[in-house]
Amino acid sequence: MDQSFGVNLSSLETGSGRLAQQAEQCQAVSRQLATQGLGGSWGTDGLIAPFVTAFVECVQAGARAVSVNGAALDTTGSGLRDTVATTGAADAAARSAVEAPGTAS
Repeated sequence: MDQSFGVNLSSLETGSGRLAQQAEQCQAVSRQLATQGLGGSWGTDGLIAPFVTAFVECVQAGARAVSVNGAALDTTGSGLRDTVATTGAADAAARSAVEAPGTAS
């Protein structure tokens, strides 16, 4: 049974980029929903006002949820980028220590 551990840094880097793209798309959707004049086109006759208020609140809650998800994706992508950098540096240090035993500090 193989007991080795391997990390494909290229795949992690690609994944972090994809997460960053998804995060930006979430943030763009959230900004678009937040800037639309929701409910204004229905008028102010009073008859539909309760529905308009509830609708706007629901859209705002959805925009906040999408924004939070975007932030989580962005944080995860940053974590993957950090993992790539840390793993690459550790791999290089280990290689250096193996290639020149007794000279590592």
